[in-house]
Amino acid sequence: MKTNLSINIAKDEYGKDVVIDLGAIRHIVMAGATGSGKSVFLHNILGTLLSNNSPEFLKLILIDPKRVELTMYNRIPHLLTEVITDPKKAVLAMRWVVKEMNRRYDILKEGGVKDISEYTGKETMPEIVIMIDELSDLIQTYPLEVEDVVLKIAEMGHVVGVHIILSTSRPSTKVLTKSILDTIPARIAMQTSPLQDSKLIIGTDGAVKLHGAGDMLFRNGMKYIIRGQARLVTETDVKALCKSVCEKYTDVLEPVAISIFAFDDDLAAGEDELYEEAKKITMEAGKASAAFIQRKLGIGYSRAAGLVDKLEACGVVGPKDKKTLVRKVIKK
Repeated sequence: MKTNLSINIAKDEYGKDVVIDLGAIRHIVMAGATGSGKSVFLHNILGTLLSNNSPEFLKLILIDPKRVELTMYNRIPHLLTEVITDPKKAVLAMRWVVKEMNRRYDILKEGGVKDISEYTGKETMPEIVIMIDELSDLIQTYPLEVEDVVLKIAEMGHVVGVHIILSTSRPSTKVLTKSILDTIPARIAMQTSPLQDSKLIIGTDGAVKLHGAGDMLFRNGMKYIIRGQARLVTETDVKALCKSVCEKYTDVLEPVAISIFAFDDDLAAGEDELYEEAKKITMEAGKASAAFIQRKLGIGYSRAAGLVDKLEACGVVGPKDKKTLVRKVIKK
């Protein structure tokens, strides 16, 4: 049965679709040599998730220390923050996720339910997907901190709708530690060169024999290995998708009010220097939404959402309209 978190990852050797449910497998570790198709596969995942989920039901934290692949998604409304390229902010963002997980656990406990699928409370709890394109860059800078938060998210996240996808081209035991691999059984191997890399990822030498360009092996725990060919996704495809997503949700949906400014150094003091400018354009337009503020000020969606929340707290705009989810100016 397909869900909103189902992902068509590849075609198998018989031409059939290989579909996995991120909600069921919880998290993914992917590794392979440079040029083997990892980034294209990440685009596959994001394309599917963005096509199947509105910003109300899916939030993304994208971490790209290489500053190459994921920055193309910087304007989409599903982002909790701008695409993160700084290792320090990546650690702080994941620490925030751990805090958010604990907050959700408390809510589920109060509601007497065991996981997010049973929760029917007043607050919408969107799924949160954290994607890291090159884990080794983070591990190299903050080895203990990164492993600690990754393990906490991997161990506890799925119960409260949090999933993490790790990718690396340098799958050494220092990067993919035993603790991480033991906690995340779902693995994807692209072509590798050293034999030990293949064995580390999926427990066999099979990845050495792959042809590259998206040729892959998928293994979930002790289950059998599936070989598949990931669909080619070009930069043009990604840009077209991002444009379509932004146009689809402009001034329509607003994210759940989750403040992640705690891990933004510039906003840690709780005061956004763009507030007055946001207030000005809101007064001129007579309305406010996160998408509107984001587009006008050229900032990330989460920051725009925070500005809208503050506009309401200061009495500039009213509550969200139940149909449009846009807030109208009430203070002239």
